[in-house]
Amino acid sequence: MTSKNRLFAAAWAVSCGAAFLVGRGSTNPPGAADTSDSKAKAAASGSRSIYRRVKSSNPSATTGQIASTSTKTSSKLQIKAIREEAKALKNMSDPIARAEEFLKFVKNLSPDQYLDAVDAYREGGIENEQFGEYRMLLSAWAQVDPLQALDYAKEKTGTNFARQTILSAWAKNDTEGAVAWARENFDSETKGADANPWIVGVIEGISSIDLGRATELLEELPFSRGRGQALDAVFAEVTSGGPENTKQWIAGLSDEKLKSGAASRFAGQLAESDPRAAAEWASSMGSEILKSSAGEIIQQWADNDLAAARNWVESQPEEIVASAGPALVREMIQSEDVVAASDWLANYEGNPAFDESVRSLVWHSMGEEPAFAADWIMRLTSEDDQRNTFHRMIGRWMSKDEAGVVDYVNNNPVPEGIKQRVEMTLKRNQSQE
Repeated sequence: MTSKNRLFAAAWAVSCGAAFLVGRGSTNPPGAADTSDSKAKAAASGSRSIYRRVKSSNPSATTGQIASTSTKTSSKLQIKAIREEAKALKNMSDPIARAEEFLKFVKNLSPDQYLDAVDAYREGGIENEQFGEYRMLLSAWAQVDPLQALDYAKEKTGTNFARQTILSAWAKNDTEGAVAWARENFDSETKGADANPWIVGVIEGISSIDLGRATELLEELPFSRGRGQALDAVFAEVTSGGPENTKQWIAGLSDEKLKSGAASRFAGQLAESDPRAAAEWASSMGSEILKSSAGEIIQQWADNDLAAARNWVESQPEEIVASAGPALVREMIQSEDVVAASDWLANYEGNPAFDESVRSLVWHSMGEEPAFAADWIMRLTSEDDQRNTFHRMIGRWMSKDEAGVVDYVNNNPVPEGIKQRVEMTLKRNQSQE
């Protein structure tokens, strides 16, 4: 079995394990807890059964005692063994064996053992390849004591991963309980206009089982990165139902920004197989959706037929041409050359609606033709934009061709601040020689 296949099998095992554990009945408890998303070193170890590797000062502490499902409070000896076992599992080098043994370990934990298991697993940080098992452990904990798990996470972790994972698992069994916690524990004043990350976790959990409720919660979120994350989860579920189902779902959205974003994503997917049909569908949804989708459509279309993509763009109203412009310019540079893209863009020079297309040309030509890119910066319609864009590119240019930069700024009209920056950089470099 290749390394790639082994990793895939391990990921599959962990995924199945998490699905199994999340599907178990919950016991509706109180509580608090989770873990952090830190990274650390994982020591290599063999792939023998983890149960044979656990060491205990008391030989009578058998695997059955360690993994007891008894409702009694675990003894100090059992807790010590649980912590040692969690650490040993974490350090197993064989991903398949680790996933298999980890599933056994989590299935046999009793409710009062999760906190110590999670706490021990977090010691020393968590590497990327360990997050699958970490997620499984958190998800299982959420089934037996979500409040304790959330309290722990709040106290011990500084990122959203753990609490979102717990809420995602909890919401599958008790959606409204998870929603209530998410709303009560979100400080909107501290987070400003960002989306409630705990609601995002709930949405991720219920998208596959209650798409309607997930959509309602999604539409409540403000425009933000968090809403984009939640849309990822919902959109994956929606599109799995086929294109007609997706079109109906998008048409039913009441939030116009959300509808535009979802339509743009879907248009990009449609355009992979039939860009013209994607353009027709986006157009049927209204000018704003066509405007937001044009770039995605052209990116896919131009990859296969640049001439047809360009012809379609040029047949559209100016606002659609402007929205498709950055993608078309980028594709023209890749498929033809900078000069072809420049010749096309020159038709719209001086139009503020095409400033984004100008920036697209600048960023995709500066590596090979920095002086050419600099010329186009001066065609941006805003002096502030000219200055800011120059500042963004000048450092990279000077690191590659200091003499070329000096020659350019001495012989071309550039913002005064750029000349001053070049002079200061030269003096600093000379003083360091």
